[in-house]
Amino acid sequence: MLMAGLLTLLNAMGASPTPQKMENYKLDYRERMHHVHIDFSGTRANTESGRQKTTTIGLGYEYHIDRQFNGVSFEVLGQKLGNLLGKGPQDWWVGGGIGWWPIRHVKVFMQAGALFDDLGTSTTGRVGVGYNLAFFMLAVMPYVYVQTTDNAQFTWNIGARIQY
Repeated sequence: MLMAGLLTLLNAMGASPTPQKMENYKLDYRERMHHVHIDFSGTRANTESGRQKTTTIGLGYEYHIDRQFNGVSFEVLGQKLGNLLGKGPQDWWVGGGIGWWPIRHVKVFMQAGALFDDLGTSTTGRVGVGYNLAFFMLAVMPYVYVQTTDNAQFTWNIGARIQY
């Protein structure tokens, strides 16, 4: 919807890309293989004091090997959980993972890393799925994952990744 609105605006100004140029944007994005991304999401957890909701922002790098019908990717990621500015818990997650693209726009991923929170340091494992939406030379990927830690904390996360 957003892309259609932007293309309509560009058409009205006489500056819209040709269909061939749009196809070249998609091809250049896929062939670049090196991608940086920013994640914005919300994490939900069940704690002893009830349900906890935290804001999560992340920065990462992904190497994506794209083939005609599927692909694989490898990534490293750092995330800040909780209050971004000001007081409150200062939780961090650092890790990496692999992704399998069974079809070109769907990503199934697994990640492992370390969670540094007010309880100390714990090892985490994540499994999730996302859908990549191309937008010129950028992509937006809404995703969801579940996470568990070595001290039996279970959380889930829903968010979006903006990728160049």
